[in-house]
Amino acid sequence: MVDSHRPWLRPGTVVGERRYQRLLVIGLSAILMLSLVPVVGTHLLGVAERPLSGSDHLGALCLIALHELLSPAHHLLHLLVAVGFAWALFEITQKTLRTRRVLNGLPVRGLASHEVEFAERSGLSVGDVCVVAGLPMPAFTAGWWRPRVFVAEALLGGERALLPDEAVAVLAHEATHVRRRDPIRFLLLRMLARALFWIPALRAIADDIADEAEIMADDAASQVTGPFTVASALVKLGAWKSPGASMAVVGFLRPDLLERRVRRLVGEDFQPRGRLTGGSVVVASMVLAVSMLSGIVDVHDLPNAPEHPGSHQHCEHDGMFAAGHLFCRWRVAGPVLPAGAADCPHAHGS
Repeated sequence: MVDSHRPWLRPGTVVGERRYQRLLVIGLSAILMLSLVPVVGTHLLGVAERPLSGSDHLGALCLIALHELLSPAHHLLHLLVAVGFAWALFEITQKTLRTRRVLNGLPVRGLASHEVEFAERSGLSVGDVCVVAGLPMPAFTAGWWRPRVFVAEALLGGERALLPDEAVAVLAHEATHVRRRDPIRFLLLRMLARALFWIPALRAIADDIADEAEIMADDAASQVTGPFTVASALVKLGAWKSPGASMAVVGFLRPDLLERRVRRLVGEDFQPRGRLTGGSVVVASMVLAVSMLSGIVDVHDLPNAPEHPGSHQHCEHDGMFAAGHLFCRWRVAGPVLPAGAADCPHAHGS
């Protein structure tokens, strides 16, 4: 089915991109839930009755041994999340200050009278655009609470200037970032990716979501100037090389993404290529499995807990490594087993 809003796209491209974007959202949501819920879940329960209290076995699995075995992992998760958020805050603050220093050292002006038309056609207000002489990036959007577009003066005049329609396309692209408040969205994604640095797959997904935001902005700009004009502007901007590229919110810096953006705009069927690798998925799955299991077991009270005297106290592990007592007999006592089943051989009259 042809997309009525984006008729230049092939049906296969539209279907593939929608499926890919849904998978990114699902992947991001799953990682955040499986990594953060075990860390804060027991604290959210507060004084509520812990669901596994009063049951020390699940089949042959000894919950006491499992609790003792995974307790270090649960505490390590708290430490990793705290360190990660501190690191993310430091890194983002550092980059923000660096960007401000760069902009403060360059001449900044508003749009000239002959440039106002570019902003009006792109959907930006005149006050949302800052023209910067010597800007190392051609254009980017910055500002958490009030996003503004910073565009290099060289784009609007001189030897490297774009054609008028191409300049409008660039501003229309950035106007989408302004409307969507992408700087704050990207900030939150970067913070989460760095805070949960022990899950590399999250950073790959966050970067891929940022790429999709560039794709959406291209499509919005194409509705203003046409897809071929946007593609032409991207090709020209792709030639910009600057060591200061890290401060901008632009997607054409990756050659493979630039290729995808241009080819889909000219009508080719070009599917997304994510950064996730099989190895990162395997590592993420293992880490998240341990994370979730440690969180689930943490809602089980160890015996002899003064604040929960009603918990079972039938297993003792003194002098024994928890892994050595991970599985008891299949026939153990407890609410999960039929009445009359034999108790664990380490019973103390529970």
